[in-house]
Amino acid sequence: MLILEGIRIALRALWENKLRTILTLLGNIVGTMSVIAVVSLIGGIDHYVSEEVAGQGSNVFDIERINFFEAITDLDAFLEALARNRELTLADVEYLKPAIPSASVIGAAVGANDRVAHGDGWVDNISIRGRSAEYPAIENAELALGNHISHLEVDRSRAVAVLGWEVYERLFKGRDPIGRKVKIGSRHFAVVGVVKDLGTVLGQSRNQFVYIPVTTFLKEYGSRRSISIKVRAADIRLMEQAIDEATMAMRIRHGLRPLESNDFSISTSQQLISLWEKISQAIFNALIFIVSISLVIGGIVLMNVMLVSVTERTREIGVRKALGARRSNIVWQFIVESVTLSIVGGLIGIVIGFTIAAVISLVSPLPYLVAPWSIVAGLAVTFVIGLVFGTYPANKAARLDPVVALHYE
Repeated sequence: MLILEGIRIALRALWENKLRTILTLLGNIVGTMSVIAVVSLIGGIDHYVSEEVAGQGSNVFDIERINFFEAITDLDAFLEALARNRELTLADVEYLKPAIPSASVIGAAVGANDRVAHGDGWVDNISIRGRSAEYPAIENAELALGNHISHLEVDRSRAVAVLGWEVYERLFKGRDPIGRKVKIGSRHFAVVGVVKDLGTVLGQSRNQFVYIPVTTFLKEYGSRRSISIKVRAADIRLMEQAIDEATMAMRIRHGLRPLESNDFSISTSQQLISLWEKISQAIFNALIFIVSISLVIGGIVLMNVMLVSVTERTREIGVRKALGARRSNIVWQFIVESVTLSIVGGLIGIVIGFTIAAVISLVSPLPYLVAPWSIVAGLAVTFVIGLVFGTYPANKAARLDPVVALHYE
């Protein structure tokens, strides 16, 4: 009953002193709101990165001349690799096929941006993707119309193309494109297929691309550029083994000595996820420091308000003591009031935090995710704030002399 009575008194005080209530709870509201909003947005992006950006599969890795993640994590290593690493060629792909028994598919990939036109219409800055015929088994490229590029078309460097959904919509506007011509750069290509709508990633369309045979790409855009070699392990459990086999094969292929470092790079989707996790963790750690200041200030304000409450209710405390209330009863009453005030601020902050995250997600490409642990953490922190900063006013109230308190005006 003491707990319920303390909560009732606290809620009544909140309602009767609205301006003081807002000022009292502002620190807790801002602190909790900030944590909830940022955690929801970071959690949403974490999930999005895992599900969409790394959607090519956890058992796929790339062998490349340069690992561009190093430009973010280790600029010196990136610049050294840029000067030292050898270009990868189609001959490397053929060499690796029998050398990686743990792989189910090995293909070549290269890309550039260019204009794609048909009739009087065109679209600029389209990703032109040169691929070997294995690309459907490595990438998300389910067809809506037509066929994929065949081995024969790759071997003979045919001028054929598979359009992304947005390119198809903008150039053909729903008409059948199969067999028709599109102009990529300075050359005409026959359309053989259209990939299904792949949606967006963080607001950016995933449909602005055209697949063409890798051999045709190298003839049109230059054969001296380095390609990327995509490898799909036969099973996720064979991923590390496939990477080891690929590393050994490439070192032998390039004639590297045992103590020489690799002149190529191997990257996986997990590296992208790990990089984002480091960034998000840094953001979260910085946020915790900033929010802690807000919560401490909120706790100090709460303590001051509780001290004012003790002063205002000095005569009431004297009456309670005269009627037999023990010091523990008085302490308990004021601590329950302090914790109730703090938790109310936390609840308001949680609601506002999720609302802000939802609004940001609605007006921007950033997704958000409701994390149950963040709600529990927010309530736990506000509970501790109320407990810690309510202890001093509660003890001060409990130490009042009942005779002096009864004469207080």
